[in-house]
Amino acid sequence: MAIGDHLREYREKLDITQIEAAKLLGIDHSALSKYEKGDLGISIELLLKIKEKYKIPDDQFLFMLQDKRYKSEDPIIEARESKARYIETFQDEYVNEVIHLKEYRDFTMDIVNFAKTDKERRKYIINRLKTD
Repeated sequence: MAIGDHLREYREKLDITQIEAAKLLGIDHSALSKYEKGDLGISIELLLKIKEKYKIPDDQFLFMLQDKRYKSEDPIIEARESKARYIETFQDEYVNEVIHLKEYRDFTMDIVNFAKTDKERRKYIINRLKTD
């Protein structure tokens, strides 16, 4: 498994799209697709930025670089923790920019009040964004 495959797998574990990841990394999503497929070499600078933005733990990142499968004692808990680290960083970087907007607060309250599960919340968000 090449480094691109490891990075794609980790991104998917975070439950983020290529478009979201590309925006986060400041690159075009088509370039990210090529990196993940192994069609384009990844610079050291970009690898370090990916590690930072995805919040990949050092030991796991080293396994990725060595093209080894990272063995976790509890992969489900690890996946949840990885996603929680990413979401916390996302909130720190972006939510503070828009939290003062009334529309953001209304939108957030609508989502929370309307949806009972993550699946319903995701579906509601997508439908609401399509209509705006």
